[in-house]
Amino acid sequence: MSATTFGRLMNAEWTKLRSLRSSGWTLAAMLVVSVGLAAIISGETAAHWSSMSASDRATWDPTNTSLTGIALGQLAIAVFGVLAITSEYASGTIRASVMAVPRRTPMFAAKAAVYGGVALLFGLLISFLGFFVGQAFFTGKVPDASIGDPGVLRAILLTGVYVAGVSLIALGLGGILRHTAGAIAAIVAFLLVVPAIVSSLPGSLSDTIGEYLPGQLAGGSLAAVVPEANSLSPWTALAVLVGYVAVAMTGAIVLLRRRDV
Repeated sequence: MSATTFGRLMNAEWTKLRSLRSSGWTLAAMLVVSVGLAAIISGETAAHWSSMSASDRATWDPTNTSLTGIALGQLAIAVFGVLAITSEYASGTIRASVMAVPRRTPMFAAKAAVYGGVALLFGLLISFLGFFVGQAFFTGKVPDASIGDPGVLRAILLTGVYVAGVSLIALGLGGILRHTAGAIAAIVAFLLVVPAIVSSLPGSLSDTIGEYLPGQLAGGSLAAVVPEANSLSPWTALAVLVGYVAVAMTGAIVLLRRRDV
């Protein structure tokens, strides 16, 4: 397929994104929740700095703390990814899409490029906003961070990449399940329920499995400047995230090619 044809597919997906009301609402919700939670957590942390233990102060990571709003905001971008494909199944427009583009892999790839690209831009926007809002609460009260400090820009950028990764995993699950409620339930379980179950396992087993789960990838590795215990290096965590995306997207493409619609 030529670059021109793929560009047309991306343009078609961009038109779909703009016409889908839920896209704007989910992105707005992510912005408000993520930045708002960053402000609340940063403000509370700054207010209680004097009562923090010596060990907590020794491992203090102002960058990671200011990015913690992503922990809840990721649910909105997950819904964004799910609806990118399940809305077409719900409305029946997937049939028209398949008729217009018989080769389904390029069609799905164009959708992933558009929705993943938008998620990346919003993820970066929210990461930078969360960081600067958080540091505003810390300045003059607790040790803060500067964008030029070692590891800070990397943490902000990789947090934005994590947001895009979550949207693509959700898109893949939506393509696999083809049902909005089921796909949302699956991605929420993946992001929140599975980590809670793993945390209840015996210590060593919990630590070994937990470091590969999304929550730890984001908060413990990708967004961290001060390394956390039982966490992967940022680049290893990024590789694991890419692996999750690859599995979800491959599953969706294989099933899309095998099914009637």
